[in-house]
Amino acid sequence: MKQYLNRRLVSNPPSGIRRIGQIAKSIPGCIALTIGEPDFDAPVSIRERIAAAIAGGDTHYPPNAGYGEWLNQIAAHINARFGCDYQAEEVLCTVGSTQALACALFSVLNPGDEVIIFTPCFGLYKPQIEMAGGVCVEMDISKDGFEITPGRLAAHITPRTRALLFASPNNPNGEVLSRASLAALKDAALAHDLFLIADSVYDRIVFDDNFPTLMGDAALRDRLIYVSGLSKSHAMTGVRVGYAAADAPVMAQMRKAHSFLVVSVPGCIQRGCLGAFDEDLSAMTAAYKARRDYVYSRLTAMGLDVRLPGGAFYIFPDVHRFGMTSTAFCERLMHEGKLALIPGECFACEGFVRISYCYEFSLLEEGMNRLEAFIRTL
Repeated sequence: MKQYLNRRLVSNPPSGIRRIGQIAKSIPGCIALTIGEPDFDAPVSIRERIAAAIAGGDTHYPPNAGYGEWLNQIAAHINARFGCDYQAEEVLCTVGSTQALACALFSVLNPGDEVIIFTPCFGLYKPQIEMAGGVCVEMDISKDGFEITPGRLAAHITPRTRALLFASPNNPNGEVLSRASLAALKDAALAHDLFLIADSVYDRIVFDDNFPTLMGDAALRDRLIYVSGLSKSHAMTGVRVGYAAADAPVMAQMRKAHSFLVVSVPGCIQRGCLGAFDEDLSAMTAAYKARRDYVYSRLTAMGLDVRLPGGAFYIFPDVHRFGMTSTAFCERLMHEGKLALIPGECFACEGFVRISYCYEFSLLEEGMNRLEAFIRTL
């Protein structure tokens, strides 16, 4: 009966990241620096409020888009950070930032519309675009210093282009887009009447105060969709709280898509998140920066070609010189070196591997020792 299944879904394989994780678990003694899972716990105050809310009986339907108090806090947070003027009616609480992205795509795409993504990128972009009826157009920026150049972007735009989907900081490489790259995105969006979908789930984890953004640009108010969440910034990946902001006509459709997809985020979770934006996250960010510096220093000492990430908690060394695919490199590393990393193939970028450094120092040190020993055998 396969012929009756959804072709868009069938044509997209399961997560390659999860596949690597399963292989690693089957190899005795293998350690994994694979998942973007902070080793911190969510702030105690948030956990206590969630527990109190559910113990107090908050087990009923909340409003589809979210409780008004929580939506007001999301809007106030975004406005204070970026100098915007979003109202509560222009924000949405979602089941993680992934669902916010799905709502954005379902809201702006018609069948056959094209969305340009910039690889390497998060592996769920392509399947989500295709499940929303769109066509994914990949633009490889790995040879451009991971920046978006106007000429190459123009060459990818067609009459069917509807949106540009980008992330800064980026997963898998932690790159922060420059002002020049953001200007290229802005100019293209205005010239061709395109939506801009900004995957910003890592923009609270940046290591330079001078962080470029398109948020707050009045010229983009009607076409910029901002997506973020608490999963990474607050070490709450399993709690699944995301949020989005967009101009009122766009948000009206996103809220509709959200209600069709999941109805709402559990009320007790939303109650627990009240006050989340007042939490001091500086200790976590400082820890990630120290870990980044350590891993970067080890990789450069091994002679690997690697860039210093500007944010998130990933680093993306180049392994082209070893004469094998990134998947072959990672599979050999698991079996021979007892270390699991994620191949660049999972992010539509061959010849690189992703290392997640949101792990404690002892694990990072052992991981780097194993990587160095394996590389010596090559």
